[in-house]
Amino acid sequence: MEILIIEDHPIIRAGLKQLISEIAPKAIVTETDNFPEGMRILEHKKFKLLILDIELPGGENIKMMAQAKKRQPDVIILIHSGHDESVYALPYLQAGADGFLSKQAPVNEFHLAFNSLLNNGKYVSHRVQQTILNNISERSGSKLKNPISSLSHQEMLVMELLIEGKWTKEISSIMKLKENTISTYKKRIFDKLRVSDELELAKKVALLKGGI
Repeated sequence: MEILIIEDHPIIRAGLKQLISEIAPKAIVTETDNFPEGMRILEHKKFKLLILDIELPGGENIKMMAQAKKRQPDVIILIHSGHDESVYALPYLQAGADGFLSKQAPVNEFHLAFNSLLNNGKYVSHRVQQTILNNISERSGSKLKNPISSLSHQEMLVMELLIEGKWTKEISSIMKLKENTISTYKKRIFDKLRVSDELELAKKVALLKGGI
C-alpha cells in the first residue's frame, strides 16, 4: 500500500510515519513538504491514501482537493489540520476530501480514521458528525449549510468591508449606521464564523466561499 504525506512540518511528518508503521508495517510512505511537489509525485506514482495539511507552501487551500483528484480520482484524501474541524471540515469534505482529522486528536483516533478510510473510504469525528447534522436544512432534510449562509444581508456587507480592511468608523460612515451597531454586527460575524480577528476572518471566508 502506497501512502503520500504532504505536510510542511518535519516533526508532524515523522509522527505520521511512525503511526502508520504501527498500523500498517508494510505500507510504503512517500513524503514532501510542499503542494506542487506533491502533485508531481501524484502524476507519476499511484497512491491509496493522501494525507494532506490545509496550509502548505504552493497550496491553495480548498482548491487542492480538485487538483489532487484530477491527478488521481481514486486516491483517498485525509485532511490533517490544526484548524477548527467544526468549521473547516465540512467545506473540505464538500470539495472532495474523504476524511478530516484534527492535529489535536489523540493517537487512537488517528488509528480509527486510518482504518475507517481504508475500509469504508470515509472518516469524520463525532464532533464533525454533529456539525453536519446541525447544518442539515430543515426544508430539504439534506442540503448542508455553509456558515456564511447564516449571516444576514447587513452582516454580509459588514463582513466584506472588514475584509477590505475598513475600520468600524469607516463602515459606519459607508453604511450610514451608528458605530455601536457596526460593532454589534462585527461581533455576530465573528461568533457565527468562529474567528477572533479580521485576518482570521479573511482567511476563513476565502475557504468557506469555496463551499457555498
